Amino acid sequence: MKSSYKIISKKNLIIEILSSDITTDEYTKLKYDEFHDKEFNRHYNLISDFRLCENNFDQKELQNMIDTFKENKGKINRNKSALIFSDIGLLRKLDLTGGNKNTSHKISYFTDIDDAENWVLT
Repeated sequence: MKSSYKIISKKNLIIEILSSDITTDEYTKLKYDEFHDKEFNRHYNLISDFRLCENNFDQKELQNMIDTFKENKGKINRNKSALIFSDIGLLRKLDLTGGNKNTSHKISYFTDIDDAENWVLT
């Protein structure tokens, strides 16, 4: 499976599904394609699903991805981003706090896509 995204305009939502073998180059291309999609809106909330790839990254690589989300959250004008992982134990090992304090953008972490979507849409 290749990584993909879906833009749901009527919900002001972007959902990214990251493949089990995603690379940095593939993620960069995914984001490029997403930003250049005619339906893309920088105000749309985001759900990024890491469940397929989380076992292929070590804790440091996952932490780097989390840190990138936290550092860049003010560059896109959305209110919420949800990150989905299947391993609750892994979430307890990662630093999920901090980030750019100059923005009201919220990031939360989930193990279920329905819970993530409900949170993002409320």
